[in-house]
Amino acid sequence: MSKMPKMNLWIDAFNSDTSFLSDEELGIYFRLIFFAWGREGYLPKDIEFIASLTRNANKEAIQKVLHLYWTDDGEKYYQKRLREEYLRAVEVTEKAKKSAEIRWGDTNAMPSHSERNASISISKSKSISNSNILNHFESFWEDVCYKISKGQAKKNFAKLPKEWIEKPKELSDLYNKYYNALKDKQYAQHPSTWLNAEGFLNQGISVKEKSEKEMKEWKFKSDIEMRKKGIKPLSWSVGYIRELDEFIAKSGGT
Repeated sequence: MSKMPKMNLWIDAFNSDTSFLSDEELGIYFRLIFFAWGREGYLPKDIEFIASLTRNANKEAIQKVLHLYWTDDGEKYYQKRLREEYLRAVEVTEKAKKSAEIRWGDTNAMPSHSERNASISISKSKSISNSNILNHFESFWEDVCYKISKGQAKKNFAKLPKEWIEKPKELSDLYNKYYNALKDKQYAQHPSTWLNAEGFLNQGISVKEKSEKEMKEWKFKSDIEMRKKGIKPLSWSVGYIRELDEFIAKSGGT
């Protein structure tokens, strides 16, 4: 196998999928995917080791990131999309290397004019089928109950395996079932995030939700951490900021 290939970061998908994470949670997200990329898309199923990877970050924040973006296969954690991208990158790297060696005996050889033309032709042939993908997506979007970030949802829909692209009604039903089961809709994944995380594979898996009281306590703790870092969202009132400051002062800043 060739050396570890570079990892692409799709900015639009990244921004959409992680927009609701705190700075700490975002840092955890990056450290985990970077570590996993060097190990074929896998993380060890060892929460203490994972905590050490994230410089011993808050374990509740780690669990949140694992729950939202990773799948437990019984032995390891993995992201199906990350692993597929890794294997695809390795395959492309190997094919390019072998092609260059056959032509020139030089691994740094540039693609020929005919190969560039062939690549353009392949790209055009793929664009012809985009109309079918678009039709399936519009069918999905028409039925989905939470319509937000349509552009990013369309991009993530197009990346799905063919068998799911051709099941827009089933996808929308599964998303609506997920969304309607949530007690607090402000924590619902956008359709684009849900598609990218392949939430449709979680059907039949029940997740114990926090009570309203637990959610308020969790949010207050998160806001405390943000306030300690000097972050002050515009949505916070003067009274709420004073409440946070008083709590921090009474707890000695811990």
